[in-house]
Amino acid sequence: MTCASSLSGAALTAALVPTGVGLAAALAWLITELGPGEPPSVSAAEREQPADLAPREASVDPIALEQGRVYYAQLCVSCHGVRGDGLGEWAYRVVPRPANLTRTRTRNRSDAQLYEIISNGLPGTAMIGWQRQLSERQRQQLVVYVRHLSGGGPEARRE
Repeated sequence: MTCASSLSGAALTAALVPTGVGLAAALAWLITELGPGEPPSVSAAEREQPADLAPREASVDPIALEQGRVYYAQLCVSCHGVRGDGLGEWAYRVVPRPANLTRTRTRNRSDAQLYEIISNGLPGTAMIGWQRQLSERQRQQLVVYVRHLSGGGPEARRE
């Protein structure tokens, strides 16, 4: 009698078919691995671009805040939680755990840094980049909402 024949049909299916959690983790890993890769290194001269060539910062108007909240609810809540505390329903299923967006670390990031993370994700984590799925404006609106969650307003640090 083989191992497979000693299992009932349901037990065999459960043992061979990945669960939703495993499938989601595998998908997040796959998207991260097949993504555009590491961003190219940027020289000091390129970092000092004129203001008109730098990425536009997200506006702080109420419409941008509300749109950012909508995108956050659709895409981010499951990991980062409703309050941005990193305690979403998927938080305990990924390693490392999702960032707590209410902490000082997020507040101290510039809008450009938050935009970069939202756009390209963070290698080695389940945080995928949303550059292909969201427009530049939508990602800027997410920055506005993440800034709101971290307690940083328009006076928050920017580069």
